[in-house]
Amino acid sequence: MRDLMMLGMMMVIVPIALSNAFAAYLVWGWTSVIAVPYYMWGFMGSLRYNLFFALVTLLLLVVGKSVDKSPFRLNRTSALILLFVAHVTVSAVLADASARNNFSIYTDLLKSITYCLVMFFFVNSRLRLHAMLIAIALGLGFHGLAEGLKTLVTAGGHKIIGLPGTKMSDNNHFGVALVMALPILLYLYQYSKVRLVRLGFLGVLLATVLAVIGSRSRGAFLAMAMLAFMLMLTSRRKGMAALFVMLGVALVLVLSPESWFQRIETIGSADQDASFMGRVEAWNVATALALQNPVFGTGFHAMQSAELWFGVRPSDGLLGGLLGSAMPSTHARAAHSIYFEILGDHGFVGLLLFLAIMGNAFVTALQIRRITAHRRDLLWARDMSDALALSCFAFTIGGAGVSLAYFETYYVVVCLLEALRQYVLGQLRPVPGHLLQQGGARPGTPEAGKRLQAP
Repeated sequence: MRDLMMLGMMMVIVPIALSNAFAAYLVWGWTSVIAVPYYMWGFMGSLRYNLFFALVTLLLLVVGKSVDKSPFRLNRTSALILLFVAHVTVSAVLADASARNNFSIYTDLLKSITYCLVMFFFVNSRLRLHAMLIAIALGLGFHGLAEGLKTLVTAGGHKIIGLPGTKMSDNNHFGVALVMALPILLYLYQYSKVRLVRLGFLGVLLATVLAVIGSRSRGAFLAMAMLAFMLMLTSRRKGMAALFVMLGVALVLVLSPESWFQRIETIGSADQDASFMGRVEAWNVATALALQNPVFGTGFHAMQSAELWFGVRPSDGLLGGLLGSAMPSTHARAAHSIYFEILGDHGFVGLLLFLAIMGNAFVTALQIRRITAHRRDLLWARDMSDALALSCFAFTIGGAGVSLAYFETYYVVVCLLEALRQYVLGQLRPVPGHLLQQGGARPGTPEAGKRLQAP
């Protein structure tokens, strides 16, 4: 039945994509996070949806069949990303021979970066920016809805294991990815025009909170808690933000089983937790490998090979003193941190470029805030930049404990901030005096502009 439903969807989507490059681009991005094969049981599960829509998009772009295409201009974000790609390319070429997944992870990253750079050809209007957020919501939000409902009907008993075969194959990775979707879903709830669509996004938002609980991930919980704090701190509508936070807290208290609270409580005694100390050991190995290869590191996920892992002594790393009497691992581990993942894979230079991309995202968001400070007609842009910045913030916090450095959605969000900045800069022209303001306005009011109709 699922396969027949997907076949019916494709019979509608494919003709639209073939006639509209931006539509093909949206589906390309959607298929990268929806993980269609995971939900298919029959003949539709073996098709390479993402590759097909990527080729359609690029073909239409090359032959000039795209509507309202912008010329590609190098900007601060794309320059940093290209520098990072150049560096990791050399790192991949010089990778340790034991890095068995080096080439596959590298090519997967190149596909993700290609998608992000193509964005600057297409995403040049408010409608298209809004559509990009919907694509992310329909991808990550679908997982949040499906797993959140399972958590609800089992009264918190459902345990999420992630999506096999994807970057979210681990419950911790899955939980962090869902937290990234929360501010985007909140923005779409605020700015969708049709009431039923708004309520739909609200329902998906609440279900996604339940899914984060069901993931049993301490890192995802910490990221969600910090996200709630930052939402109340940065939101223009602090009353609404506080209401959503209290609703989320109520869901946690009502639906979380005792075992979940016991697991969360271990955050306070991390130095006595074997799982956390295993992460510290992995971080120490990553620093040791980076000290041995400070410029280009050892290649993509090379530290997960036994040859490199057991070739490092605790004293070789920067965190050896934190291990104490902890029992060493009997097998090689993942880095369990986006920062140490990049450090071990690509050295200190790679980490510096990675942090530069991250820092640039927050600087871009602050610039959008400053530019739109006195423009009532651009308040939606400030709110969108806040949502995207909060999504990045969730990644920086939750990613500290998971190996998710090459997660495509993060780079998409970073580039969306740049696309939004470019759009806002293009709107800097003289405007009537009644559009200027000192304070804020509620989204959806005449002063802030009508809610955008869903594309």
